[in-house]
Amino acid sequence: MELLVESDGIIYDMTECCTKLSLSEPLNDGAGSLDFTYLYDGAEIIQNGSYVRLCNTSETDGIFFGRVFKTGMSQDKEVKVKAYDQLRYCKAKDTITIENETLTDLVKRMCNFFQLQTGSLMPTGYVLQAKPQCDKTWLDIIYGAIGDTLIGTEHMYCLRDEYGAVCLRDIADLQLPLIIGDNSLCYEYDWEKSIDDEFYNQVKLVSGNKKTGHADVYITKDSGSIEKYGMLQYYEKLENDSDPAKAKAKADALLKLYNHEKETLIFKCIGDLAVRAGNSIYGSIEDIQLNRRLIVQKVTHDLLPVHTMTLEVMAG
Repeated sequence: MELLVESDGIIYDMTECCTKLSLSEPLNDGAGSLDFTYLYDGAEIIQNGSYVRLCNTSETDGIFFGRVFKTGMSQDKEVKVKAYDQLRYCKAKDTITIENETLTDLVKRMCNFFQLQTGSLMPTGYVLQAKPQCDKTWLDIIYGAIGDTLIGTEHMYCLRDEYGAVCLRDIADLQLPLIIGDNSLCYEYDWEKSIDDEFYNQVKLVSGNKKTGHADVYITKDSGSIEKYGMLQYYEKLENDSDPAKAKAKADALLKLYNHEKETLIFKCIGDLAVRAGNSIYGSIEDIQLNRRLIVQKVTHDLLPVHTMTLEVMAG
C-alpha cells in the first residue's frame, strides 16, 4: 500500500507514518472519501487542496485519487485529514434544463462544466423527460436521472470516480465472483426487513388535463400485497397533459420497483479492495435464509492495522 500527498509541488510519502487509514464510498449518494491520521512531527501540516493518491503498489493499480478538503489537529498532535474524489465538486447547486438528453449526456455535461476527467460512460439510450431543474445540486440532478432511467429501462446505473476518472456503469456489469457470509470472510452481520420505508403496493399518478379541466388519475395496485400488508400508497403529480400510455407504464414500473419488503444487511468482514459501491457480491447466511446476489450500497475499508471492511448491501 502506498499513500502519497502532493502539496505545493512537493510529494510526501505518508505510507509509513499513518496511524489510521480508511476509504469510504456510497452508491449514488455523494463522493468517495479517504480519511487518514498521522502524528505531527513539527513539519508543515498538509494543506487543503493538496492531491492525495492511494495505490496498492504503483499508479497502475490505483485505488483513490482526490484532493484534501479538511485538515486539523488535536492536542495530542494527531493530524486528521479528509480527502474527496472529483464528485465532491458536483455538490454545487445550479439551475439547468434537461432537453432531449440521456443520463449519459447529462453526466458528460456535468463533467464538462466542472472540467472533470472522465472514464467509461455507459450509453443508456433512454431519453429523459424534458424539464427544468431549479436550485438543485448537480449530483441530485444526476441521481434523479438515474432513478428515472431505472423506471424507464429497469437498468440501474452507478456514478462513481475510478481513480480520478468519473465513470457511469451499468450495475449488471459490476458483479464480483465473491461470496460473503457463513465461513466466507464475514465475522459479523446485522439484518432487517421492513415495509416502513420505500414500500408501496398501490401507485397513484395524477396529471392535469387542460382540455377537460379535470385531473387524469392513473392507479395500479397489487391486491394480494394490500391484503397481506395493508394499503401503502405512492403518490406523484405528473406534468399537465402527460401522455396516458407513458403515465400508465410509469405507474406499473413504480409498483414493480417498490412492491417488495426493503431488506437491509450490514456485513463486517475481512477486506477486499475489489469491493466498491455499485459492485455486487453473493451473500450466503443460512440463519436468515440468504442465498443470492446483493448490491453494495456503501463500503468502508479500514486499512490499518489490518484490512477489514463494512458493507451495507441491498437485494440485487
